[in-house]
Amino acid sequence: MLIMRTLIVLMMPFIILGQNASIGSWKNYKSYNAASYICEAENKIYCVAGGSLFYVDKNDQSITRLSKIQGLSDIEIQHIAYSKEINTLVITYTNCNIDLIQNGIITNLSDIKRAEITGEKKINNILIKNEKAYIASSFGLIVLDLERKEIRDTYKIGLNAEYEKITGCAFKNDTILVSTSLGLFYADANSNSLFDYNNWDTLQGFVNENLFENIVSSNDIFLIDSTSNINSINYSKNSFLISKDSSVEIYSSDFILEHILIEDKIINAQYAYQDSNNNLWVADSTNGLLKYINYSGTGSTINFNYSSSFIPEGPTSNNVFSLNYIDSKLYVCHGGHTNFGNWWSKEGGSVMSEGLFWENYNYEDLNQCRDIVSVAKNGESVYWASYYNGISEFKNNIFYQRWSPGNTNFALDTIDDWENDKRISVASLKFDNNGNMWGLTSSVNNPLFVKTPANEWISYYLPQQIKYLYSDFIIDENNQKWIIIGRDGGANEIGLLVYNDNGTIFNTADDKYKTLTTSAGNGNLPSLNVCSIAEDLNGDVWVGTDKGVSVFYNPDYIFSLYNFDSEQILIQEGDYGQYLLSEEKVTTIEVDGANRKWIGTDNSGVFLLSNDGLERIHHFTTENSPLLSNNIIDITINHSNGEVFIATEKGIVSYRSDATKGEEVQGKTKVFPNPVPESYHGVIAISGLVENANIKITDINGNLVFEDFAKGGQATWDGKNKIGEKASTGVYLVFSSNTTGEEKIVSKILLIK
Repeated sequence: MLIMRTLIVLMMPFIILGQNASIGSWKNYKSYNAASYICEAENKIYCVAGGSLFYVDKNDQSITRLSKIQGLSDIEIQHIAYSKEINTLVITYTNCNIDLIQNGIITNLSDIKRAEITGEKKINNILIKNEKAYIASSFGLIVLDLERKEIRDTYKIGLNAEYEKITGCAFKNDTILVSTSLGLFYADANSNSLFDYNNWDTLQGFVNENLFENIVSSNDIFLIDSTSNINSINYSKNSFLISKDSSVEIYSSDFILEHILIEDKIINAQYAYQDSNNNLWVADSTNGLLKYINYSGTGSTINFNYSSSFIPEGPTSNNVFSLNYIDSKLYVCHGGHTNFGNWWSKEGGSVMSEGLFWENYNYEDLNQCRDIVSVAKNGESVYWASYYNGISEFKNNIFYQRWSPGNTNFALDTIDDWENDKRISVASLKFDNNGNMWGLTSSVNNPLFVKTPANEWISYYLPQQIKYLYSDFIIDENNQKWIIIGRDGGANEIGLLVYNDNGTIFNTADDKYKTLTTSAGNGNLPSLNVCSIAEDLNGDVWVGTDKGVSVFYNPDYIFSLYNFDSEQILIQEGDYGQYLLSEEKVTTIEVDGANRKWIGTDNSGVFLLSNDGLERIHHFTTENSPLLSNNIIDITINHSNGEVFIATEKGIVSYRSDATKGEEVQGKTKVFPNPVPESYHGVIAISGLVENANIKITDINGNLVFEDFAKGGQATWDGKNKIGEKASTGVYLVFSSNTTGEEKIVSKILLIK
């Protein structure tokens, strides 16, 4: 049975200021640099970039993004095509899911995605002819009826019932041709038995063992992609377009070369399209969507001049190793020796300001620092840590200097790797409350180092030294460093190490350290494979392992004779008890303003737990939310508005939660939305409150309508009165009282019923 899912989506610009996003809303922060596919629909140019989709309005040049947040059914878009006859956009995904968009209505066709198919399951190309989409796939040619919104046929094509991979489709009058992994096949397009492979013939001279990637046609000419140095072929606006790495070749419909476009911005052209105005659009995997205006000269001369580049605001890459929200900016590190197994990576970093504007730093911007894994900021200085060659410091967004062994008194040391290449593997950076920058360097004699405000560099011996990798650490309220020890040379997990310099960073004689393991009396960790760590608002240290979570409730006892062992949280599951997330690998832990725990896992998405971990408030996965993947890399929070940024293996999204960091002294509050329109059905957020304040909402006559406690520094009201009915139109007063009981009016809300 055909299963369809239909949604109505409002095609609206994506950019919404973070402070004004409603609680419970999601945002997409994917990278759009790597453009790969283009199609034209009326006055829009659609572009696939980094597995995401956006379009450019040809009239006003505005950019609009489309994603699961706007109603698409999936992620990782691969191909798009447009039918002018019935005004329908076809979207295919890497998992073979299909969406159709017609007049703002999205219809999902999940038949192929759900089908169990032996061998490879992949969609390679789409051809639109009349009211049908011919989808070339690894398991046959699929005919999709766009009017009826259903799959009409699947043609298996090959010799002797050995079905071939279909890579492209083209028509010549009443003949249909397909390119395959074996060669070219053709048949009568009007035949009622194309499902029978015996009705397909091989085209003489075009049967071999080389894969034909695609086929496009014009009149009696067919262009076949069988060359490895061609990225794509296309036929649009009476021109054949051949995209290569640094050029686009343009041929007439008779296949006469008319122009070769070579231009500085074309670095890796993946696809080219000539629109109805004869302008050329190029999807470049480095520089996004490029527009070239056709300024044809006299005679048959063709000239395309660069006009503009279209890249929606976003990070430079969807690869993420770590996230930090610091001083109203989101910092993204794109390297990662753990995530991508490649310390030769030249991945840099990205920074998003509050206005959703991005600054992207590549290998050259960072003074050739590669594989960026951590960032720290103090005052006007931002430090980017490289897992390959030291630390780059920026002041006021301008490169200041590179820190390496020569100018750090060898506090940043090098290790000779197996190729005898000197590497400075800085794994993590953190500032303490005194302005000292602490960090870790893997595989060196003295892996822990510090830079003082006076620019003095010191490094420290740790018992686990030269053969160990380090991934991250925290500095707790007692100024102790909790260090995650990665695997040693024998691929053995080690656990945690706690280091205390006793407040005398220049005197190592009084320093203490202790390695924590799974042994009772020595940490009692659930596993030696420690993946994440965080200190909560009570000073408790939460540790994530590949066997769940444990908590150190007495971290200040680590170097005492008292019991300091961590404890696992026992939760009730039906009639049985089990330890919290004991079957999950906990990759990241973040604490919000209400002391709740946001926990990311490597295979089960994101959990939001109560402050004590006993209550599961949310569990977000790809199945019930716009999460891009269930493999969570990192989480960070904007504590001023509650926006939770979630890095997955496929990019970044965010969720606007209902908790913010509480104010120390009650000041000016913010209410969103205000006024509350009749059409609004979400919750009303009251932020800027003192921590855990008691909130009372009354009508103008002083009658109590609602009462609750803030989550951190934010309270929410659903707009209903005490008996569950929507409150009447009018002005409502918001009273806030702190822990001492002092109460005052902090805001007014205009509600329109």
